Amino acid sequence: MTDSDFKNIEDIQRILKYLDQGKLDPSAWPNALQLKESLNKLIDEHKEYMDHMKLHH
Repeated sequence: MTDSDFKNIEDIQRILKYLDQGKLDPSAWPNALQLKESLNKLIDEHKEYMDHMKLHH
């Protein structure tokens, strides 16, 4: 992932935080939970990949 990808993820996480805090209308973001889970999975997979690359390459 690039720096731009990480910035986009941070922006999306900020939106999700605002939803949790009630600052945004949750009805406008019906798939927020799935989005959060997907982002967490993406971040975890990237971390695993980077750890693998450090160990084996």
